[in-house]
Amino acid sequence: MSKLDSPVSDGTSGRAGLSSSLFRWLESSLARLRGVRKAKDRALSTPKCVGLALSGGGALGAAHIGVLQVLAEHGVRPHCVAGTSAGSAVGAVYCAGLSLALIEEVALHLEWSQIGRVVRPKSGFFDGSRLEQSLVRLIGDRSFDQMITPFACAAVDILRDELVILREGKVAPAVRASCAFPGVFTPVESEGRLLVDGGLMNNLPVAVLREMGAEYLIAVDLSGSTLPRTPPGSLLEMWFMSLSTLTRLTHHETALAQVVICPDVGRYNGIDLGHIPDLIKRGREAAEGAMPRILRDLGMEVKGAS
Repeated sequence: MSKLDSPVSDGTSGRAGLSSSLFRWLESSLARLRGVRKAKDRALSTPKCVGLALSGGGALGAAHIGVLQVLAEHGVRPHCVAGTSAGSAVGAVYCAGLSLALIEEVALHLEWSQIGRVVRPKSGFFDGSRLEQSLVRLIGDRSFDQMITPFACAAVDILRDELVILREGKVAPAVRASCAFPGVFTPVESEGRLLVDGGLMNNLPVAVLREMGAEYLIAVDLSGSTLPRTPPGSLLEMWFMSLSTLTRLTHHETALAQVVICPDVGRYNGIDLGHIPDLIKRGREAAEGAMPRILRDLGMEVKGAS
């Protein structure tokens, strides 16, 4: 059995995880919220098969939630989603059927201690098993073929310098691999591969959406920056900033998308979870600016049009 199919061991969370009260609320709500489609949402459909690509960006990934909220408000529901790193985490919970309200609630209570635990440095400073465990609690130990909306995520086999698009097997460990920022999080072993963050080779996976049947491609790119940025305040922040600079070079599939949404998140950094509400707002603002073109392209009604 590969590491991607292995069960996740339970761990004590305490203050390191979501509060017990929030977890109780989540567990009591999941049966009602997971996979629920409101009647008005079921009635909405787009003339074309829409694919959505979500880039990596660490904490900046909260902006993806704002984009998804605006798409939903305008009746645009992606038929398939592909993501890298933070984009894969947001994409996974969305494609599993969790409501956007619940996804936002989880993001607002997110702490780094829920994502990784400190280990003796060898191949990374943090073990990402807590991220995997949190995902299992949210979406269940489901496989890709059990997702409500087709989903894929990107990782890199660091031993072979190969991009790996994960679309089979268990979802939670695949997302963990896609989020395994090299040197920060330990890699994930699977069938002879050593998988790390897909941003090393493809931080915005657009092409795979065509393979998944999408006709109209929307990409959300978090690499746009306001320069000069605030100097890093710690070694970890310096590490993330340096690697983020490198991953900007791996957005080579951006041109394949009909529309690229670029939230203005350059003033924030990828490790500070203290600005989640602002990042969601930035995602909403960018998506609202793109909606007139998206709706016209899809032959849908533009709100406010005479």
